Amino acid sequence: MLRFFLSYCWLALLFILSGCTEVKTYRIGVSQCSEDDWRMKLNDEINREIMFHEDAEVEIRSANDNSAKQIDDIRYFVSHGFDIIIVSPNEATTLTPVIREVYGNGMPVVIFDRNINDNTYTARIGVDDEGIGRSAATYARNLAGDNAKAIEIGGLEGSTPAYGRHKGFASEFESLGGTLLASVAADWNKEDAIRVADSLLKLYPEVNLIYAHNDRMAIGASETVRRLGRDDIKIIGIDAAPEIGIQAVADTLIDATFLYPTEGHRIIQTALAILKGKPYNRETILPASSAVDLSNADILLLQNETLKEETCKMRLLKARIDDYWAQHSSQTSLFYASIAIIILLFGVGFLLLRAYWQRSRHQKELMTQNRLLGEERDKQALLNSQLQEATQSKLMFFTNVSHDLRTPLTLISEPVARLASADNLTPHQHTLMKIADKNVRILQRLINQILDFRKYENGRLELRLSEVDFSRSVSDWMKSFHTIARERDMKLSLVCSPADTPMPAAIDVEKIERVFFNLLSNALKHTPDNGSITVSIEYDAQNIVLKVADTGEGISERDIGNIFDRFYQADRIHPRGSGIGLSLAKAFVELHGGIITVESALRKGSVFTVVLPVRHVAESAVDTEKRIDHDSVNSELGRIECEADTTVDSGKPIVLIIDDNRDIQRLIGELLNDDYNILTASNGKDGVAKAARYVPDLVICDVMMPVMDGMECCRRIKNEITTSHIPVLMLTACSMDEQRAQGYESGADGYISKPFDSHVLKARCANLISCRKRIKELWLTTSPHHNAGKDSDGRPQTESGASVTTPSDIDNEFYNRFLTIFKEEMGNADLNVDAIASMMGLERSQFYRKIKALTNYAPVELIRRLRLQRGRMLLTTTDKTISEIAYEIGFSNPAYFTKCYREAYGETPTAARNRLTGPTS
Repeated sequence: MLRFFLSYCWLALLFILSGCTEVKTYRIGVSQCSEDDWRMKLNDEINREIMFHEDAEVEIRSANDNSAKQIDDIRYFVSHGFDIIIVSPNEATTLTPVIREVYGNGMPVVIFDRNINDNTYTARIGVDDEGIGRSAATYARNLAGDNAKAIEIGGLEGSTPAYGRHKGFASEFESLGGTLLASVAADWNKEDAIRVADSLLKLYPEVNLIYAHNDRMAIGASETVRRLGRDDIKIIGIDAAPEIGIQAVADTLIDATFLYPTEGHRIIQTALAILKGKPYNRETILPASSAVDLSNADILLLQNETLKEETCKMRLLKARIDDYWAQHSSQTSLFYASIAIIILLFGVGFLLLRAYWQRSRHQKELMTQNRLLGEERDKQALLNSQLQEATQSKLMFFTNVSHDLRTPLTLISEPVARLASADNLTPHQHTLMKIADKNVRILQRLINQILDFRKYENGRLELRLSEVDFSRSVSDWMKSFHTIARERDMKLSLVCSPADTPMPAAIDVEKIERVFFNLLSNALKHTPDNGSITVSIEYDAQNIVLKVADTGEGISERDIGNIFDRFYQADRIHPRGSGIGLSLAKAFVELHGGIITVESALRKGSVFTVVLPVRHVAESAVDTEKRIDHDSVNSELGRIECEADTTVDSGKPIVLIIDDNRDIQRLIGELLNDDYNILTASNGKDGVAKAARYVPDLVICDVMMPVMDGMECCRRIKNEITTSHIPVLMLTACSMDEQRAQGYESGADGYISKPFDSHVLKARCANLISCRKRIKELWLTTSPHHNAGKDSDGRPQTESGASVTTPSDIDNEFYNRFLTIFKEEMGNADLNVDAIASMMGLERSQFYRKIKALTNYAPVELIRRLRLQRGRMLLTTTDKTISEIAYEIGFSNPAYFTKCYREAYGETPTAARNRLTGPTS
């Protein structure tokens, strides 16, 4: 629908635009050098001609005989976007540069009347000033007779008309026998001409003719002549402007004037031809005309008056035509607008009708969809009911199973507790039993939480209120946590307000005690060592406010609104609990009629707030049984100390265990302690650092850990040059194939699933270390310095021809770099392990452990072995002496070379050469 409406609007717009299309208007700028009668006549002709061209407009500016102002006028036309400039230069030399600049920038320029000292213009329309000067000389000779003596009053010095008029008059007048007594410039002005004429007449009293370059200067000379009483002097001028020159002739102020053509229409026509790309003459020189005297002055004045009247009529007619065209344009626009409105109305009507049809169709579709949605809603309600029944059945089954688990768990917990406290066990057995006893207690608490939560959901959880001193109870509960806090160098403090005052209240002690245990144990779990935890109590007649504030990890904004939901875990990637503790705490608090809230920010800690209403069931507080003791706290948060001998045996392989669960670390350590030296790390980041520092023989790594998970930890170990050879055994509670594939892609060498069998764990560890040892034994036989061959697939072979598994690309690159450096420095007798380690960019200890892990040789032994191999090859392939070979391979003493060679191969170098190549003669 919208597409049709836009189409109608576009069509209407086309109609309007077609009726309002404007024709391009050409802008013509005219720069006059001055304002005089002749130029006023020229301006009238230009304005009259422009009336015949609707596509053009003209602006005329006068410089008033000022060259600087004329330059500003020209730049004005350029800056205001005029299409063409018509210029009458005041002075040729001054105006030439600016006209050249404008013309060079691509703007067309027409020169008229006066000229410039260059040909940088588009067209020029001028008058034959020399011809006018010659015509004036011929007329003056005839007018003054045989004894013609003349003075010349010229125009502006430097203007081209003044130069041409003088040149033509002087040459022609003297050739006809006349005498030109003087020629002085009067700058085209009447006042200057009066002054010049007065001076020249005093100097040359014999003058009988005055030749002026324009009519104004001729009239000024006439006034001087009449004032001096020299009626015998004849005066002629140039321009023949009707109001000045021709009128002066008719009034006998001057004797004659010569017509200087204006041709304003020709100037405009030439400019428009240039703009429209039509043919035009670049150079147009108008011929000289005849003189105007008493014989024709009246006729010319009459013609001028007639021309003025016709011009007035033309302007009036033009104004009327403009009015008619304006009315026509407005009516045309109104017509097209009416058509567009009608079309739009038709379009709107069509759209409304179409919308009505669509609405009817949509109503039918909505009715059908509503019916289908109703049926789907009924199906969803049925499925939801079935799902609720299934969920309740599962929860009931889960509850029943939890009940059933309590019996075998009780049968397990008591024997385990007795064994953990027995005196006849070895330290190793004691540690294992403590781990079992701790986790049995945790399992008991989890089962109790599940059963209590089910009771709360079913509305069968009851309050058993007792009158207690709340602050004293909290203080007693906290005593069980102080040992754990001291072990971790944490500050655990209690603040009561008002201080040292009893806080009597009726609470279900067992339930509030479990709420407190949950909040404080969570704070201890998520607060790093050396942190602080503050428990505060605020008491008044209405409420008790209990706050537990820590400086731990904090909770993100995404999780903070859901942490009290059942089974919700804020850390879904690395969970540390079952997700039921806080939901059960909330249930216990709400059962008391209170509320529990949390305020937290990442890396800034958390503050849990419990508000309980104050109620009373007795007049005085009673002592209640304390359920939070040191054993229960230690089972949740304590660390099991190892009682076994932890001395390091240099002959045992090193195993690094990376797991965030300290009990798992301790269990695996106890299982492997007899055969391996054990190192531990609580997250992937620490694990990578310890692997690089100690270069263990095997890494056992959990998948789900904080800070850095097992996948990333394995990837970094395998990509680090100092640890890339170490086998990694992944330990996980998830047995999904996708996770296993990710682990193998990260470089893992094997997987063990939780729960694991100790025999399987030990066998897998021994197998991975054994495989690594076999690779060490085959390493040297596959090195570039050994003569072993390769099979058809390019894999190295032993001397027996069996293919072997090559180390990783990183290990190959490391060993090849070592061999390259050693080969280059082999002849250096001072070469040592520190020097090679520095060249490899490693610390000495890291280099030592890496070479030892790859080749089963210490670096010193490997260097000596490689030197001896090189010496053995030189003995059999060259004729060099024993001493030369010893020095070449880096032995500073040939005798020491012989000794080392005998220890390695059981014979002296000389005997070996004789045996392999035969005795030399």
